[in-house]
Formats: sequence, structure tokens, C-alpha cells
Amino acid sequence: MLTLYTTPLSANGRKVLAVSHHLGLRPRIETVNVYRGEGRTPAYLAINPLGKIPTLVENDLVLWESNAILQYLSEGHGDFRLWSREPGRRADIARWLYWEASLWQPALTEVLRAHVGHALLPDLVPAPASVDWETDAFRAQAGLLESTLAQHPFVAGDELTLADFSVAAMLMYVRQASFPAARYPRIAAWYARIDALPAWRATAVPPWE
Repeated sequence: MLTLYTTPLSANGRKVLAVSHHLGLRPRIETVNVYRGEGRTPAYLAINPLGKIPTLVENDLVLWESNAILQYLSEGHGDFRLWSREPGRRADIARWLYWEASLWQPALTEVLRAHVGHALLPDLVPAPASVDWETDAFRAQAGLLESTLAQHPFVAGDELTLADFSVAAMLMYVRQASFPAARYPRIAAWYARIDALPAWRATAVPPWE
């Protein structure tokens, strides 16, 4: 039995749900609302001692890290769809997964932390006065992504891959945060294509619909 401990409220949690849906998988879903402290319960910490989501469990395998889970879903259950059997192509997609985790997600987290916190926990996190899209980290990484999407329609080339689901995940937060689409029109157009995918639509929940 394939089980995902996750929540669609989270970018990392939603990406594994969306890829599962796109691949036609039907894992058992155990919802863990980490924003309400459910990741810190003894029962969940016994599964994932980091207390984060998502976590995949299948038989004796307990797997953390959303991008590793994406790879496992494709290889183990998806006949390598959205991924590749060819080593060079697989490495090309993988580098974007590493970039997403090490540079893109931290840059967007810095920009959106207060906005996301208020949207999810309005009783605890005050509304931010504004969203600062001018941080050096965001501008550098958004510039890279914008120039990449000028060369081909998807992050890792001419077809949809795991990289698109991974990189798109943090952008689910920006609709209410006045994303500077005029400055990054290719990112905006690409995300609109991802947002229109049935798998992405199927995993949308308030307040990120």
C-alpha cells in the first residue's frame, strides 16, 4: 500500500499529490496539517522525525523530501513518465529539482513567508503591509527561470516533466500576492499552463484556489 502523509495547503505537499494524480495513482492519503502542529505529534514524528511533510510510506520504505518522492512515484509507479529512462535527460530534469529546493524555494519563501502565514493562520500572523518582489535572491532566480522559459515551453525542455510540478509548486501562493507578471511574462504564461492541468486543478484547495 502506497501512503502519502501530506496536505495540499503546502507547496511541497501539493506537488506530490498533483504528480500522483497526473500519473493516475491512487495512494492512501493521510492529511497532516503541519500549520496546526500536526507534524509534531508523537505518532507522526515516529514516521518522520523532522516533523515535515510530505512523507511517502510503502512497505519498509519511508521516504522524506518532496522531490525524492516525485522521482520515486515516477520510477516505482509511473513507468518513468514525467522523468526519463535516459541518464542524461534524467540528470537534466534532476538539476532543476535540486535548483528548486536549494535556490528557488528559499527565494520565494523569503518573499512570501508573511503572506502565506497570514493566509493560513490569520488569527496568529498579522497581514503583511506589502510583498517585496525586489529581493536580490528572488530577482536572480526569477531571471534565470524567465530566460530558461524563453528557450522552451517547459522548465526542462519541450515537454512536461517533474521539474515543472516541482518549480510551479511555490507559485501556487502568488495569486493573492501581486506577482509581477509584467516583468516575468514567460513565468506567468508557463504557470498558467501548469495551473490549467487537470492534476493541478484537482489538488487546489482554499485559500490557494
